[in-house]
Amino acid sequence: MSRPLFIALVLLGSALLPAQTRDKSCCEMKIVAATDAPARLTVTITNVGAAAVSFVRNRPERDFEIHVKSANGDDVGRTEEGKRLLREPPEGSFLRKELKTGESFRQELNLGRIFELKLGIYKVTLTYEVSVAGAKVPLESTIELKIP
Repeated sequence: MSRPLFIALVLLGSALLPAQTRDKSCCEMKIVAATDAPARLTVTITNVGAAAVSFVRNRPERDFEIHVKSANGDDVGRTEEGKRLLREPPEGSFLRKELKTGESFRQELNLGRIFELKLGIYKVTLTYEVSVAGAKVPLESTIELKIP
């Protein structure tokens, strides 16, 4: 999103437009911030290719590689839960999922539980790995958040 458009949206008090990335081979990944809780994201992955896409699910906080930077480009610190997620091995069940052409998968992610977000503007980059015909395909999407 260009800086002038982002500033215009903030000045209008609007929710930010969904961020999206489309991998030419298989998928589209969109991120939308909740208007009432900007740290709560909804991520939708849609198979836009001809082949089936598969991936493994655990917990949203573990499924995505998450990078959060402040407006001045510094990495944002993690909460105690966020630090624990980095040092402890994944636990719980894992679910293998497959998306056929045109199908979507939606996941909720609460950044406030894992990052120390204060008032300000943040750049959030999410990476998610899927498989297409046995080949790993990393999907990446970025969104700018304004925490009021």
